Amino acid sequence: MTETADVVIIGSGVAGAMCAWRLARKGVKVLILEAGPRIDRGQVVRNFMATVNLDLSGGYPNEPWAPRPDWSTPVGGYFRQVGEPIVRAEYLRVVGGTTWHWNGNAIRLHPSDFRLKSTYGVGVDWPITYDEIEPYYVEAENEMGVAGEDGDPQFPRSASYPMPPLPSTYADRIIMDRLAPLGFQFAARPVTRNSRDYDGRARCEGFSLCAPICPSGARYNAMVHVEKAEKLGVRVIDNARVDRVEAGPDGRIIAAHFARPGGETAMASGRAFILAANGLESPRLLLASADDRVPAGIANTSDQVGRNFMEHPAYLVRGLMPVPVYSGRGPDGTVAWYGGRDGAFRKTRAAFHLATGNRIRMHDIANHYLAEGLMPPELDSAIQHHAIHEFEIDSQLEQLPNPDNRVTIDWSDRDSAGQPRMTLHFTLSEYELRTSAEIYRQFDRIVKALNCKEIFRSDFFAHHHLMGTLRMGQDRRTAVVDDTCRAHDHPNLFVAGSAVFPTGGIANPTLTIAALALRTADAVSVQLRS
Repeated sequence: MTETADVVIIGSGVAGAMCAWRLARKGVKVLILEAGPRIDRGQVVRNFMATVNLDLSGGYPNEPWAPRPDWSTPVGGYFRQVGEPIVRAEYLRVVGGTTWHWNGNAIRLHPSDFRLKSTYGVGVDWPITYDEIEPYYVEAENEMGVAGEDGDPQFPRSASYPMPPLPSTYADRIIMDRLAPLGFQFAARPVTRNSRDYDGRARCEGFSLCAPICPSGARYNAMVHVEKAEKLGVRVIDNARVDRVEAGPDGRIIAAHFARPGGETAMASGRAFILAANGLESPRLLLASADDRVPAGIANTSDQVGRNFMEHPAYLVRGLMPVPVYSGRGPDGTVAWYGGRDGAFRKTRAAFHLATGNRIRMHDIANHYLAEGLMPPELDSAIQHHAIHEFEIDSQLEQLPNPDNRVTIDWSDRDSAGQPRMTLHFTLSEYELRTSAEIYRQFDRIVKALNCKEIFRSDFFAHHHLMGTLRMGQDRRTAVVDDTCRAHDHPNLFVAGSAVFPTGGIANPTLTIAALALRTADAVSVQLRS
């Protein structure tokens, strides 16, 4: 069986959904292939209420024909890892993608992030500038519905945010007041959570459950644009796992071969193809598509497919305040300190930011006091006291591209779908580790200024921001795609998603993914007309 369309999109997350919607508005016939199933918000909420798993994905399906990382299994279950520290990557394979359980942070990359090599002598430069992507940032902010605060002089804007910022929480206001004398000027985090009714979605009700799921739908996820695209005639085939893309003798992609849960196989053909999976699944698919015509894999004459993987390394501190702060009321995290995002220090160490958290970790708190042997009524009092006094400050720092941080595949070791298992090679450089030390120094200052009892300081963990494995650049010897995200090796193959990022800055990637997807869809449309 062969499905046909003008454009075949692999993946239905924010990148694929934005591309599909944009192209459909231009009259293009689009087909989306999604490996996982279509899901229901209410059912996911019920699943989370019933599961014993505490990770972000516990309430979502993990189908054997479209497997994904699972925190309830040991490290190395879905993909192997070489190097330290361990990256506990987490993402979904469902219609709408991982924006089902993201936190909604919609931060622009800093203008300097696009010129890191030219400005600070490290990393690489993007083949596009902040000014070139800025109009697409505005469109993405309006399409997703970003609530933010105008006036940051480091970010030239051609339009205001579509919504005002959400109000800060009571805990945030206490922390902001006590840290201001140290020079920490916190600002509202731009987020895709409605501060008022917007685009048919009600305003945020403050459940503090943005991750793993927004129960009310006030926070944007890619289903918004999946459904908008479908109303314009886009077809979405779920449970359609693409195992291989095929190139013809002239280098053009001629088919995406996919399989269904029962083992049936089919193919999709089109004039153009957009690969819109994430920073691990996209390079895995291209590597797994190797054949006699492309022995190194699709789009890989540069040997860059899978290389330059980047995350946003993170560390956090928790403490008990001397006064109640009542975390857990309102959305998850409303303010952040961006004072470490740019400066001459980036010549020798990474940028970073700090952000407040707003979760109540009832399971962890209860387990802590149960381990101490407390029983009711002392147990109840201890949990209550702890919950209303605890605060959390998280960090997020940039990571330089490193060709040795990469994704490879092993055909001798296969996952439940019969696909080659991935190996993630990962380590941190001195550039990042110097900032790790700086973050711990700031944690010391914060704990002292808050006059609190520190109860936990984390080692490295990852933010599930999978970037850089198919990076863009004008030199086909060092990049996989060009400045329009078209593959250097294949004139009708485009890539959408964070895999194309040359650098990652400290900005959560989703807003930039959306902006680039709109820009890439425009490039595809122009090519189809030529």
